[in-house]
Amino acid sequence: MRRVAPLIAVALAACSSSGSAPLAGRDGGHDATHERVEDAARDAPHDAGAPRPCTVGGDGGYVDAPFPKLSQYCIASIVDGGIALGPGVVPYDLNTPLFSDYAIKVRGVWVPPGAHASYNDASALDFPIGTILTKSFGFADDMRKSSPVIAWVETRLVISTASGYQAYTYIWDADGKDATLSYSGEVRSTSWINADGGNVTMNYLVPSFVQCKQCHNLDGVVTPIGPKARQLNKDYDYPDGSENELAHWSRIGILEGAPDASVAPKLPVWNDPSTGTLAERARAYLEGNCAHCHNAEGTAFTTGLFLLASEDASTTYGICKPPVAAGAATGGRSYDIVPGDPDASIMTYRLASTVPQVMMPQIGRSVVDVQGLALVTAWIASLDGGCGP
Repeated sequence: MRRVAPLIAVALAACSSSGSAPLAGRDGGHDATHERVEDAARDAPHDAGAPRPCTVGGDGGYVDAPFPKLSQYCIASIVDGGIALGPGVVPYDLNTPLFSDYAIKVRGVWVPPGAHASYNDASALDFPIGTILTKSFGFADDMRKSSPVIAWVETRLVISTASGYQAYTYIWDADGKDATLSYSGEVRSTSWINADGGNVTMNYLVPSFVQCKQCHNLDGVVTPIGPKARQLNKDYDYPDGSENELAHWSRIGILEGAPDASVAPKLPVWNDPSTGTLAERARAYLEGNCAHCHNAEGTAFTTGLFLLASEDASTTYGICKPPVAAGAATGGRSYDIVPGDPDASIMTYRLASTVPQVMMPQIGRSVVDVQGLALVTAWIASLDGGCGP
């Protein structure tokens, strides 16, 4: 097996540019400081208990056209520095989520009263018309603090309508009192201090309407990405105690048809060795970060590289698979994955890059996920064999 250090060194160098130190901690990350901050940001609403003179969904007009202001949904607001979910909005998390420049994230789902999502064990749950999925993104000012100040940047909504799912982005106003619908998105210069005391500076992308559709595209149709059974099959610390998310959603009546969690599919937690082997966790990471495009119906279907963790054809998920098109994005490499040789693999080359024409994923990050890259690198290094002469 080859040494794995060179690509990691490249990634560290990329994250350390412009005086920035290597990053530590993120949504779903293994850094305890980051997880503490995210938990506090998510749980603050339940502690704050701020009354809201509004009803989730407002007058219901959002199923025909998005509201111009986030407050009109009564779905999420900023209370005491944290994201407060509206009444009846159920918080949730994922086993292995998408990396988003180490952003703090708070997720929630609201299903209209009397309605419910339908379970399936393969794709995203089928949500009824009127359902609102929400995810807020922010950055802590200093991850060394016990209670850092979080600058909330955006809240994204995926809404189930009669004409299908629609995805929208709302950018928080400077005073944090409301967020405004944005079709064009923006690039936000963001600076913060990581848990090691390093200064981090990056250009965070708030996606445009078109970019949202690009990632959420499945066979030409906008589709939720995260809320799949295998991602939701995990425990969550609700205000009244810990419970499996699938079981909780079933118990409160917003999900129908789910089996017992013990027999439902489950992705490993990418950075928790107790949940899966190195290979299983690396494959889970690639699904969470790449498979929304790299699947048979996704935006990247023409590549023939399909990265769902359930994909069992080794060539299809990259082993000794030549790229469909050569060029700068390959870095002169011949195969997506070369067993035992991560430095010769296109996959790790692209994960370690921040060059727009090279980097993967192309949307959703501006810096390298050092920990995620290390996981995939270690997995490729552990593989036996090679790709011929």
